[in-house]
Amino acid sequence: MDWVAITGELRAATVAAVDMLSAVLEGQSLYAVCLQTADDGMSVSFCANTEEGYAEKRASEAKIEDMSPGYAAYLRWAPAEWRYEGFGNEPFADINRDLTAASLALDGGFNLYLDHLIHAMIDALAHLRVERAQTLEGVTLFVTISDSEAAQSVEQQSIHRLNRSTLAAEFGQCPG
Repeated sequence: MDWVAITGELRAATVAAVDMLSAVLEGQSLYAVCLQTADDGMSVSFCANTEEGYAEKRASEAKIEDMSPGYAAYLRWAPAEWRYEGFGNEPFADINRDLTAASLALDGGFNLYLDHLIHAMIDALAHLRVERAQTLEGVTLFVTISDSEAAQSVEQQSIHRLNRSTLAAEFGQCPG
């Protein structure tokens, strides 16, 4: 697998997705962007949330659930609960096709494959931070693996690489 090429494609797709998102936010206050994969490493998706999306989700959930601090943090930081989960996936279509084929063709070495993918995703967000610095001022960036025991480790690794310490600390308030 050509990880230099994949990283370049992820960089371009991530910038394209955030540009698509910026065009539809209409005054919403973006607070988080993440790239997400699953344990199988077959795809990467772009996810984002706004303060308005979080407030809406929190209000709707408060009608049916106790809003403990832990649950509120979960709603704030879990991409599955975000307004823009899987937004702008069109730029990722070719990459995801290639990742699916590569993952299915693996004959051993999956952990190394997933490590390369995670590093490529972190690199893509680091590139995004530079390319869209003004848009992303005060926005937390991270990488995650959905429904995985490895998610917390990956999130912590990426959160500290991609964000100022104040943003990393705010994310750190999320219970594992």
